[in-house]
Amino acid sequence: MAKKKLIFIFSVFLMGFTVQTNEIYDACNPTEIKKKCKAALRPEFQYDASKSTKFTFKNKKQFKELEVPLYIGERYRFVFNTEGLPQPIDIEIYNKRYESKNREVMFSSREFSADQTEFIFEPERSRRVYIDYIVPPTADSLKKGCVIFALGYQIK
Repeated sequence: MAKKKLIFIFSVFLMGFTVQTNEIYDACNPTEIKKKCKAALRPEFQYDASKSTKFTFKNKKQFKELEVPLYIGERYRFVFNTEGLPQPIDIEIYNKRYESKNREVMFSSREFSADQTEFIFEPERSRRVYIDYIVPPTADSLKKGCVIFALGYQIK
């Protein structure tokens, strides 16, 4: 009887340990990261909006596009913070949506160091832009994270 109890207790312990190690790692803390993005806008730009985009890393490439309308007569600053991601992703800004022909890259995070987590972009002209997040495939699908995007404006 004691042997059966010992086996049962060991089995429960082993199952608990297995469940514990299979938890998804989430590196995102949107509140703290958003504060850093807002600080990168000041003092020249007023905070307008922010967007938190969450990702669960998978064994296939992922793509997400955001559309941002910009108004004539204002200057803008885009701040991206990727410290809430367990691994780097690519951030690109285009003048046209993904399906369009002849779209031009206005910004790419690939031009920066791989360990950089904050990116700032100020478009030269006010018009609609498209932000593309490209998430590379990974063998470790137990990772989650987020990118925080903050938009600031300045009236010319």
